[in-house]
This record gives sequence, structure tokens and C-alpha cells, in this order.
Amino acid sequence: MPSRKGRIIVIGGYGQVGQAVARALAPTFPGRVVVAGRSQSRAESFAAMLGHGARGLRFDVDAEDAGALLAQAATVVMCLDPRGTGFVERCLQAGVDYVDVTAKQESLDAFERLDAVARAAGSTAVLSVGVAPGMTNLLGAWAVSGMETVERLDLFVLTGAADVHGAAALEWTLDNLAVDFDVYRDGRLHRVHGFRERTDVRFPDEARARGAWRLNFPDQRTVARTLSLPTVSTWLRFEPPLLTSLVALAVRLGAARWLRVPRVRAALIGLANRVQAGSEVCAVLARAEGLLPGGRRGVREAAFKGRQEAVLTGEVAAEVARELLTGHRPGGVLHLERYTEPEGLLRRIAERSPGARLWAPSEAG
Repeated sequence: MPSRKGRIIVIGGYGQVGQAVARALAPTFPGRVVVAGRSQSRAESFAAMLGHGARGLRFDVDAEDAGALLAQAATVVMCLDPRGTGFVERCLQAGVDYVDVTAKQESLDAFERLDAVARAAGSTAVLSVGVAPGMTNLLGAWAVSGMETVERLDLFVLTGAADVHGAAALEWTLDNLAVDFDVYRDGRLHRVHGFRERTDVRFPDEARARGAWRLNFPDQRTVARTLSLPTVSTWLRFEPPLLTSLVALAVRLGAARWLRVPRVRAALIGLANRVQAGSEVCAVLARAEGLLPGGRRGVREAAFKGRQEAVLTGEVAAEVARELLTGHRPGGVLHLERYTEPEGLLRRIAERSPGARLWAPSEAG
């Protein structure tokens, strides 16, 4: 199918995620990728290195008029967190499709409210694009699709300490390590606390289960609504496992209050990207419990394992952009699990990611 005409604007395009998006799209859409960001020199430098006719452009999404940028655009992929919804609304009003990788609940809530704007203009916005939220949403939807009744869904994220994370991802993790937040339990919102509750998880290629802890990922609230599930929780595990235990201990001892001190935060972010212990693993598992076909009680699991969270986030965002550009434009504001068929996108990501493995849903009584 021929692609929709117009430029592909990657905002934050020289950051960790943005580079992965641009690298994935530039060879397929030569001459159409625009690397945009606040630094003209960084945008132009990366675009020149990327090749395939990509160009760099200075653009401050929070301060500049977007009219000229959007006049020639088909799709915008947002790889940073804008301060408000103004730019997103202008994209959708202009008929430009929009892909967002944010994990901030308040941003997702605000973007959802633009659904009528998008539908009126015939544009499509896809939210919850990345690993968590993103692949978690897709694996969750895939796992529950083969069940008669779902009583609960647990989503697990495994991330390696040796992975290099973008500043925004590290800031988000520090902000959410020890906060109170809501999850759906038996159809009602229930207040919980980050890194205070533990459960065990064993990924398909592991010899034994290890502990994972609650964290304030927005996917657990999103899929409870979009998939009509009564109980959903998301849990985080680090590699090596000792790091998970140390973080949980620090939260219990009240060390989280120091994370609000700017110098401490800056030091931790710098340290996180210099640590060589562990690995660059990035994995997700969805575990659904309830009634299997035939009325048997049991569990249905699906999992994905790859490397480098930022690169995987970029691959997911690029694949969504490809779908939009080749005509899958239903209109409105949709979370990823409602925009695309889970299995197909997950298999394409696995094929594009060296060393990645995808485990289709399996059942256990």
C-alpha cells in the first residue's frame, strides 16, 4: 500500500528514543524524516549521520508556533514530554497523526480528552507507545484474548541496570519509586504504595521465579478500562536481582525523600548511566488468571524479551508510525492495544530486534 504523503517529524529526535525512531523510519521513507529538537546543531548533526535524506530542524515544542512545521507534516512522533496539550491539539486539528511515548498519567489523561478534536479533523493519535506502557498493553491484550473470563491481569517489567536510559525515563522512575497511586481491584480504584508490595515472576527462559515490586506504571489503569478487567497491577524487577532488593529496602527506610533533592537526583541519574553491572535486558510478561476455554480455571501468559528499553520504545513507535503512514487511520485518540492487533505488531518488533524472543500465550491449569 502506498504511504501517505508528508514529512515525518520526530520531536526529541536526537535523544535516546528519538534516534531509534529516526533510524527505523529513515531508510523506509527517504527524504521525509525530520529530526527536530531545541538544539539546531544536535538535530543537524544526527540527521547528517543518519543519511537517507533526513534533515535536522530546531523546534521548541513548548515555545514556538507550529503552523509552518505542521503544514508539510503527515505524522508527528513525540519523544519528549511537552508541558501542555497545545501542540498536540494543533497537530490533530491540522489532520496530522500523532504518536506519543509518554508514561505520565496526567499527560495521557489530557490527550484522551482530545478525542473529539481528532475525530472532527480525521486525524489519529496513538498513546501508550513503548515498552511500559506499550508492549505491556499489547501482551496483556493478547494474553486475555483467549480466556472466557479474566479475574486479574498482572504485568511485569524487567529492566537491566547496564542499560542506558534516557533522562526522561530515569526522572520518571525516580518520581514514581515511592508514591501512592491507584490500581483497579475488583472493579474499584484501590490505593497502594510504590515498592511496598511484592510478588514473584518467572520469565519463560528463567530457572526460577524472583521478586517484583509494585510501581506506578499507567498501563495498569489504562488496560483495566480499555479491556474491561476487574483487577490489574504492574510490577517492576531489576537485573541484577540484588538491585531490586536494595531499592525496596531504600524505600522502606524512607530514602525516597532524598530523591526530591536536585543534587541527589542528578547524581543518581549520572550513576545509573555509568553502572556496568547486570545487563541491557528489557523484558515484559503478561499473566492473566481466570477461566480458560472449557471452563477450566488457570493462567495464560505471554512474554517478550529483548535489549535496551529506549531502542525497543523507538521500534514500537516507528512501527505505529508505519501503520499510520500506510493507511491505518481509524481516527480519534486511542491507546495502543485499541489501535492495532497485538500479535502482528509484537512479531514485527521481534523480527526487527536482534536477539529478541517472543513467547505466544501459553496456558496452565
